[in-house]
Amino acid sequence: MNLQRLLLISIVANLVCLAGLFWLITGQQQSAGPSQAAPVAAPAAPSQAHDQAEAVERIVREVEPFHWSQIESNDYKTYVKNLRDIGCPEETIRDLVKQDLDKFYDQRKADILSKAPARKEYWKTGNPSALSQPSGATRSQLAQLDREKNEVLGDLFGQQGVAAINRPSPLARARSQAKSGYAMDFIPEETKAELNTLEREFGSQLLKKMAQGASDAQDMAEIRQMREERDGRIANILTPDQKMEYDLRKSPTAANLRLQMDGFDPSEDEFRDIFAARKSFDDEYGVVPGASISPVDAEVRQLAEQEMSEQIRSSLGDDRFQDYMRQTDYDYKSIHKITERQGLGENISAQVYQMKGGAEELAREIRMNPGLSIEEQQMQLGQIRNETSRSIESMLGGQGAVALQNQAGGRNWLNNLGRVNPLPIVKPTFQVITSGAPNP
Repeated sequence: MNLQRLLLISIVANLVCLAGLFWLITGQQQSAGPSQAAPVAAPAAPSQAHDQAEAVERIVREVEPFHWSQIESNDYKTYVKNLRDIGCPEETIRDLVKQDLDKFYDQRKADILSKAPARKEYWKTGNPSALSQPSGATRSQLAQLDREKNEVLGDLFGQQGVAAINRPSPLARARSQAKSGYAMDFIPEETKAELNTLEREFGSQLLKKMAQGASDAQDMAEIRQMREERDGRIANILTPDQKMEYDLRKSPTAANLRLQMDGFDPSEDEFRDIFAARKSFDDEYGVVPGASISPVDAEVRQLAEQEMSEQIRSSLGDDRFQDYMRQTDYDYKSIHKITERQGLGENISAQVYQMKGGAEELAREIRMNPGLSIEEQQMQLGQIRNETSRSIESMLGGQGAVALQNQAGGRNWLNNLGRVNPLPIVKPTFQVITSGAPNP
């Protein structure tokens, strides 16, 4: 029974295969057209019939070769449109256009530089760093070409496209971070170049102003305005949080604090607290080396300095504040330098500095005493000065005492102890003009 069923199934399968083969041959003959009769051939073997069933008609069309001239155009807008029409990736389009523009504008820059007169007058004075750069007029022309090129790119790709074009490569970003020394990952890469240009411009203006001689009240007002303009322009580029983080790393106030607090070793929170107080003071009363101010302005500045100090004391606590005051005071640094050279410990520096503060406080009380005549004040102040000098010699030794009195700082505060009307002392400041750029 099973054998008969298998035989029947086999016969049916063969009939189905023969019917399919007949249909396939008939279809091919009809596709050949009425004028072409299908040739009579012997029955094909099963394998040949299978190959014929899988045969596919192939149509070959001749395609016209592609030429770059088909998309090239003297008009950049048309050029960009043609590239987009053929499905060119946007990044590739930007690269092609920028490369073409770079070549065009680089040639124009080369023409300007080649026509600039060579510098032969080596005896001429000025900023040494400027001697390795083109003249101001030439730099202005080059900057104008850069602005013109950016306008073309902005017109073609928009603000986001230009930002993508100006975004530095991963290698350039790595070099920038390594050179700056501070992580600037909170600032978008495309804005770092703009910040870099701004900082260089500010530093150049400030150097030029300082090279004009001792700064007077008008100079200080102009420098304060320059600082305000710098901060305002940075504030327009960054968010308030980004601006704060940037100032903590790159502002002149932060750079000066890092110099002044060498030896104090603040924590991050302490640095932020001190910076907040110092930045407010610098924005209003900050000076640059060589600045001279009137006695009235000096008194106002001193009161503001005292308020700043109290704000810092409140955040640091008394013990830590005393350490901060020593490590940031120019007089203490001068004293400490001498004790190191004499092979004495830091505790000697602290004792001399503490004695200095006590002597100055006694001298202040004498000057403020209305019951003492000028002669009596002069006599008592002279005694304070002499006793202080003897105490210094006993702690530092004769050679150390002479070294301190030969220093401008030590000589000034010692001599002022004996004066009824002490001379104003402008202490040298560790001043960083500008911290530079993020170096994209």
